[in-house]
Amino acid sequence: MVAALVLLTDLRGAIAFSAFAVLVYYAITNASALRLGPDENRPPLLVPVAGLAGCVVLACSLPLPVGATGLAVLAAGAGLWWLRDQRR
Repeated sequence: MVAALVLLTDLRGAIAFSAFAVLVYYAITNASALRLGPDENRPPLLVPVAGLAGCVVLACSLPLPVGATGLAVLAAGAGLWWLRDQRR
């Protein structure tokens, strides 16, 4: 997908979109770390909270069109997942 973006759009936009996707991935990872139980080798609470907050702040600092496109792609993926889940 990134290769197509590089060929069809400005390279800076592709890099920003890629950064948005990575920040969302790490935000999900940090949010997941908050759900770990005490017997699951969880980090101190400050670590995933700071990581999640940092990812959100950095994602919000990207240009608005990049964030809107990234959210649209995530919404489309969630919608497809929901449709697939409904068929089962």
